[in-house]
Amino acid sequence: MLTDDALAISPIDGRYRKKTSSLRTHFSEAALISSRIKIEVLYLKALSASKIIRSLSKKELLILMQFMEFDEQAVSRVKEIEKTTHHDVKAVEYYLAQQFASNSLKDLIPFIHFAITSEDINNLAYRSMLATSLSTEIFPSARKILEELVVLINQYAALPILARTHGQAAIPTTFGKEFAVFAERILLILEELQNFRFHGKFNGAVGGYQAMQFTYPEIDWPKFSKKFVNSFGFDFVEVSTQICPADDLIKLFTIFYRLNGILLDLDQDIWRYISDGWLVQKGKENFVGSSTMPQKINPIEFENSEGNLIMANALFEGMMRKLPISRLQRDLSESTVLRNIGSVFAYCLLAYLSLAAALPKLDIDKKAINKSLCANYNILAEAWQSLARKKGEQKAYEKVAKLSKNRIINKKDWQILTKDMDAQLKNLSPTNYLGLSVQLSHNTVTKVKKFLKQNPNYQVTKKVDQYEQ
Repeated sequence: MLTDDALAISPIDGRYRKKTSSLRTHFSEAALISSRIKIEVLYLKALSASKIIRSLSKKELLILMQFMEFDEQAVSRVKEIEKTTHHDVKAVEYYLAQQFASNSLKDLIPFIHFAITSEDINNLAYRSMLATSLSTEIFPSARKILEELVVLINQYAALPILARTHGQAAIPTTFGKEFAVFAERILLILEELQNFRFHGKFNGAVGGYQAMQFTYPEIDWPKFSKKFVNSFGFDFVEVSTQICPADDLIKLFTIFYRLNGILLDLDQDIWRYISDGWLVQKGKENFVGSSTMPQKINPIEFENSEGNLIMANALFEGMMRKLPISRLQRDLSESTVLRNIGSVFAYCLLAYLSLAAALPKLDIDKKAINKSLCANYNILAEAWQSLARKKGEQKAYEKVAKLSKNRIINKKDWQILTKDMDAQLKNLSPTNYLGLSVQLSHNTVTKVKKFLKQNPNYQVTKKVDQYEQ
């Protein structure tokens, strides 16, 4: 009998199920239902703490706390109720009403989901799910890539390689410095992510606190709602339509879209270095690189990362186009889009895991690197014409260009061309024309290590329970 993995429509829940299953606790339908239950309960607790409804006993608070934990039976019951209501959040309300009916909370049933709309629950539910997934799954996997890059930068800080611009031989650089470029870019993104804050709204059917103000005009509802939203660690949106503006989500998606672009660039550069034979992959026994060519070790983890980054960014693009727009006070089109947040971050996770796993398997072929580097001393033309400029030559660039273009200058040619020149130029070679590449590599390592030490974990904000009784 075929397993669910083999029958799944999406590879996220099929082929890659083991790698993405950790996200089920954050983005599945069950996780969303559980998050909604939790927020409904927290709202009731906040109403009590603010003396809008009666105080809760210690026993009743313990009862409410039980609803804060994931419960498969609760999720199943909510789904059963939804078959009748055809409304997912209303099903949560009815489920809680059924649970309260058999205990001392029965008199509070009318205050479940009191004066609020589904989106007051949903906007906090989705953002809470995102916040926990970022801290426990996504950020650590991205951080791991940075950690692996630091190892490579340290290892190859002083290893000269040929740099290419426009695909052509340019001047020497070092592998460490080129890896440092990516580390610096990733570091800026992760620092930006550390400072990111979600938003939240809690203001009723069309954002004007109508039902709240009508029933309890003596309550400062914006103040109550701000305190409630802040308790999740989110910034408060006081003025909105039925939905919370998605601008914070767009900002978050933009951060990851840019991160994915950087990693895509890294994947493709490494792929090229492997293709050139400069980087080699440590093979695994029994690993099949090709169904017909036994000798092959394909860069499949980098290619897998590349493909999943493209998928993730395609979904991000769609979400960023859709989510800022909602007809008038609200339409339902964004609801089905939001349900795919788990998919887009699953593709991210797959890409990050593949890349982080592939980086430590890289090794170098010094002979191949040196052969490419020293095959053509033309790459020292920049140094030659720059030194000539320093000495005051008016046509230094043109003179060197005439001598170095459309010909190959080997080591012997270089010695002949520079025999009567400054010793600084005569002693120059592709292996020592490195500028500050080594120093820049070490500077990056220092910065990245400092960040990793100061930010061992990711936390969108520090949640504070403001409703202890």
